[in-house]
Amino acid sequence: MSRDDLDERLRAVERAMTDGDAAVSDLSEAAAVHDRLDDVEAELADLAERLDALDATVQSLHGYVGDLEAVNERVQRRADAAREAVERLEAERRRPPQRTPDAERADATASGDAADATATAATADTATHRDETTADAERFEAETEDDSLLDRVRESL
Repeated sequence: MSRDDLDERLRAVERAMTDGDAAVSDLSEAAAVHDRLDDVEAELADLAERLDALDATVQSLHGYVGDLEAVNERVQRRADAAREAVERLEAERRRPPQRTPDAERADATASGDAADATATAATADTATHRDETTADAERFEAETEDDSLLDRVRESL
């Protein structure tokens, strides 16, 4: 067999293997491109995973900030209620007493009904103070019934 016959047979085998007239040296470049494409696809999958993790983290932070804002609003409402209570107490302290129990007794003695007048005045003062105290206590209990942010975070962990 001559050298030309061998070369011809070798080219026939190469054509059969590559399904075309491409030289075997050209196939190494295609294999390198294919390997590079596999590497890029793997890197893209890793980046997609990292992006999903970052997105979940951002959503978590948004939720945390929303909870903090809700807590801040609740704290602000409680502070406003406390300030109003203090202002009301200071206003009561600065206000001159309209009628002292002694003055009411003196008036009642003059009219002949001292015991009833004193009891009525004391009952009215006590009822007013009890209503204000009850309202403050109910407002405080309603606000403390909600779990604190720290308790909710502990439960979620």
